[in-house]
Amino acid sequence: MSEYRSLEDIANERGESPFKVARALTRKECILYLHFGDGKGRLLCITEKMIDGYYHLYQGKKGDYPMTLKSQHECVKRLSNNYFDLSGLSFMVGEDELRLKSVDDEDRSIYVVVNSEDVTKLPPPSTNIGGATETGGFTHAKHNFEKDFNERIESGSIKPHTCFIKHEIRKNQKRGATWSKFIQLANNSVGKNEVTINGYGKIYLRRVRNNPEKEILYSHESFDHDRDKNIPDGISLIKRSAFDKAWTKIAQQKK
Repeated sequence: MSEYRSLEDIANERGESPFKVARALTRKECILYLHFGDGKGRLLCITEKMIDGYYHLYQGKKGDYPMTLKSQHECVKRLSNNYFDLSGLSFMVGEDELRLKSVDDEDRSIYVVVNSEDVTKLPPPSTNIGGATETGGFTHAKHNFEKDFNERIESGSIKPHTCFIKHEIRKNQKRGATWSKFIQLANNSVGKNEVTINGYGKIYLRRVRNNPEKEILYSHESFDHDRDKNIPDGISLIKRSAFDKAWTKIAQQKK
């Protein structure tokens, strides 16, 4: 079985809308990917690469690349309105953020895919008679998706370190090496500079002054705080113990 499967194909097999499938997957913190054709050639579409805060035209290689968290949100939102245009969505190539500038309406080589292992996490397809259940569920979900997504971000149910771990496990990285890379991101950020986490997006990280090897702070805005006490609103703490626990859980799911 291929490592990635078309979102549309999965939806057709389940007798559900692509929106319903995409929403169910993202609620389980699964990543949506953009597929740019097979082979080793260069992309034929127009993409832009983020350099020093600005986008520049860029021609990358074919393959499957994870969308940023913000673009996953935007993609599901578009699907809720039966709008299938992929233009403007951002994705990660290594540590570089690229944006799909435009897609020709006739181009079928670019589409949304998901990891085959993540498909097994979906519940059984809902039974519907004459389309009644699907229609009702779709309408309700459509109106509540954005509110639900924002609440998950604000509540912290989507964690930057779990997205980072999932990406590193797929690269066969070990737990200790992954934590070291996470620390290096915090060194690069020091709460002042945005860094990018695959499958999550841009964020600010900073090591805790009195426990720099085992605790990291993060926020969606720049910050100066570097203690694990009296942490201001909008800043959260990641402990090495929580990181290791998440690693074990995610690694077991991949077996």
